[in-house]
Amino acid sequence: MMDGGLWYVIIMPTHENNRARLKPLLDDLYKKYSLSHLESDPVYFPHQYKDLLDIEIVGLISSALAYGKVDLFKPRIAYILEVIGKSPSAYIRSFDPAGERRFDSFVYRFNRGPDIVHLLHVIQLIIKDSGSIKGFFLKGYMTDDPDIERALSSFVNRVLEMDCMEAFPDGRLSDGFRHLFPTPGKGGCKRLNMYLRWMVRKDSIDFGLWKEIPSSKLIMPIDTHVARLSRYLGLSKRKSVDWKMAKEVTEALKMLDRMDPVKYDFALSRLGILNECPAKRDESKCWECGIRGVCVRP
Repeated sequence: MMDGGLWYVIIMPTHENNRARLKPLLDDLYKKYSLSHLESDPVYFPHQYKDLLDIEIVGLISSALAYGKVDLFKPRIAYILEVIGKSPSAYIRSFDPAGERRFDSFVYRFNRGPDIVHLLHVIQLIIKDSGSIKGFFLKGYMTDDPDIERALSSFVNRVLEMDCMEAFPDGRLSDGFRHLFPTPGKGGCKRLNMYLRWMVRKDSIDFGLWKEIPSSKLIMPIDTHVARLSRYLGLSKRKSVDWKMAKEVTEALKMLDRMDPVKYDFALSRLGILNECPAKRDESKCWECGIRGVCVRP
């Protein structure tokens, strides 16, 4: 039985033999999916900037809107970045939330123009308060935290408590804005964990700007693609794509790389996003798949 324990014990990478088989396959995927696949991911947008604060700002905007299909959210992110121009930090510093009307007709699934204005105003307040998004985040971070959960909760709570009366006199937070800043424990927080991955880790994809936080404390960003693949690889047996699953997958990946457990996120998500491991089984693709040797897809 899949959920009865036996199947799970056999494939979990905590078993030495299976861990030895899984790690080289994931390492090969990590090498394969590099900068040449950048355009299939929202991290493409902050890669278009050089200034560190611009990268932080564009990264937060891009990750916040990165839900749904890539080909749907990318044009909406591109529109926001077109409005804020070549220097996002300069735009944010002079941002007038009451006077910016170019987002009036903005629509993307759960979000409307006022949500984007609110997001930009919050970024403005963050920079006024702390000089950078990193500085603001680190106010809730303690070096002895076992992982990033407490600091991320602090970050989200402080954002949701910000005084945005200048832009929204009634002071109410829309459901659309809350969707941009989910609270850890109430969901997988995929987009915020992805943003932290971009800011903390350092390789050709991730920027490594927040050196105060070790990569070992990151939590795996879990979306439907990574959740499905994690089940195939025995990294989790949970059905719900939630915070518990994110932590379970992270702990399993620590058996492969204790210091950098989320390094495989970009590669694993490519298998789903690029339809190389489709939700509907395709034998021809399964035969060529990079995880074929350890996958237990039913």
